[in-house]
Amino acid sequence: MNIAIDNAKVLICDDDPTYLMLMRDTLEASGFEVIEAADGDTAWVKYVTMQPDIVLLDVEMPGLSGYEVCQQIRAHKTGKDIPILMVTGADDYQSILQAYEIGATDFLPKPIRWPMITHRVKYMLRSRDALRELKNSQERLQYLAYHDSLTGLANRESFNEHLQKFLTLADRGNYHVGVLFIDLDRFKRINDTLGHNFGDRVLQQIAKVLNSNLRNCDLLARGQEDVPNTAVARLGGDEFTVFLSRVDCVDDIAVVAQRIIDSVSQPIKIDQYEVTVTPSIGISVYPDDGRNVSNLMKNADVAMYHAKEMGRQCFKFYSESLNNRAIERLQIEQNLRKALENNEFSLNYQPQVDVKSKKIVGVEALLRWQNPELGFVSPADFIPIAEETGLIIEIGEWVLKQACAQAKSWLDAGYPPCRMSINLSSIQFKRGSLVGVVQNVLEQTGLPANLLELELTESAIMTDVEENILRLQQIKALGVGIAVDDFGTGYSSLSYLKKFPITTLKIDRSFISDIAKSSDDAAIVKAIIALADKLHLSVIAEGVETTSQLQILQGFNCSLIQGYLFSRPLVAADFEKLLTKNVVMTKDENTVTFFNG
Repeated sequence: MNIAIDNAKVLICDDDPTYLMLMRDTLEASGFEVIEAADGDTAWVKYVTMQPDIVLLDVEMPGLSGYEVCQQIRAHKTGKDIPILMVTGADDYQSILQAYEIGATDFLPKPIRWPMITHRVKYMLRSRDALRELKNSQERLQYLAYHDSLTGLANRESFNEHLQKFLTLADRGNYHVGVLFIDLDRFKRINDTLGHNFGDRVLQQIAKVLNSNLRNCDLLARGQEDVPNTAVARLGGDEFTVFLSRVDCVDDIAVVAQRIIDSVSQPIKIDQYEVTVTPSIGISVYPDDGRNVSNLMKNADVAMYHAKEMGRQCFKFYSESLNNRAIERLQIEQNLRKALENNEFSLNYQPQVDVKSKKIVGVEALLRWQNPELGFVSPADFIPIAEETGLIIEIGEWVLKQACAQAKSWLDAGYPPCRMSINLSSIQFKRGSLVGVVQNVLEQTGLPANLLELELTESAIMTDVEENILRLQQIKALGVGIAVDDFGTGYSSLSYLKKFPITTLKIDRSFISDIAKSSDDAAIVKAIIALADKLHLSVIAEGVETTSQLQILQGFNCSLIQGYLFSRPLVAADFEKLLTKNVVMTKDENTVTFFNG
């Protein structure tokens, strides 16, 4: 006896109470659990709430007809495969055809031969189970055809197939795809000493590590619904492959490769043994290193052997130029970790000038790094690495303390109050302790809160908007100003701009540079200034380098200016000389003008 079938739940629906009673008694006598409904509306509700195994529906009923209930069941997420038997007194061809067209499994005419109905129900349930078993077998075969049986990762065929789909998308979208060929160093020793079963368990652990790393990587396989996001595969033995799709910057591939090396190289404990396995990784990049799967895989394999020749536990690009970039990036990261400890950072200060009063009213603190080995390292090169590694938190706090202490020092020396502007990265801003850190620095340095302004980019404040509004309100409650840096280059919604408790908009230099030549840029700048005026916000124009730019901005009633026209960023001692003279100089090719306060 098939217990699953004999104890199945049967939903019966008929507006004839006699038929309903006879149907119930017949089915219950055979061991079925019966759910009754006297009309179509009730039948639909009971289907959704009680999830029967099979449904018997009379066609003609008050409210929803049997046909309509059948259609709704088939449209429901659980109703695709459930057997539905339509019961009716009409046995004409058209009625039967309609029943099958709307999704009925079978058709039973009245009057019903009651001894036969139990056999019909059991037959339909067995057919359902057989179809489900067949479907499960097909899905299992499909899974085995495209997955590695040991690790559950994609296999070579699956990897190649989906990589090809992403290459097609990359060709249309004009972006890169990275292919990483991973080989485990000296893995044969584990199999030889601890056995193949132990080696298989190590491979399973490494597969989990790879999957975990790649799930946390925002570069991975952001495919469309019809393109599965297969990113990591086992080719066989101790070889794995990864592809990274839609890569905007190839440096990001190096970040992922190093992350894989660091995580896979961690000790693995199995039973009483602890083993360490290190990977060597070769990288090829579409389209530079190949325009098809075969060439990309071959070149990544070649690069992997070069990585082994370099000493193992490292990665190597197929392209020599990319290798050099990766080496430079690694050197920056290694030296960056020691820069704070070795006092290699310093701050430069660039004045913000009120051209109406002809006075310096603010200053932006700009981080600089001079390394004994690398020399001067551009912030454009080391800030992204500091953000990726999390070092920006510690570096950012150092900048905040140094800049606030310097501003307080100038204030104590008797110079006029000068607002200190400090850039915050999105990583710092998202940190829950930020408000407390700012408050502690103000207390430690004694700098009045109204002389501190924190600068954030549009993109930093436009993610998790409601949460960011709350955090900005907490910062503003301290008395600290909030500036939106590079305004106009991001995607701020004007409605959100009104909600954000900001105090200043900084117009990006990309609009200022061509303001004298581009009517579009001039119109945008004029609109931003007018918008800020309506919202009672200050406006600072960044990157002002010529008197013609200055004159246009003055014509738009923008009085706060920052840029090389007045001063490049200066070390503290030189900036103090500006404060001492209270003089700001503007210069272009033809004129030199002194603004005396």
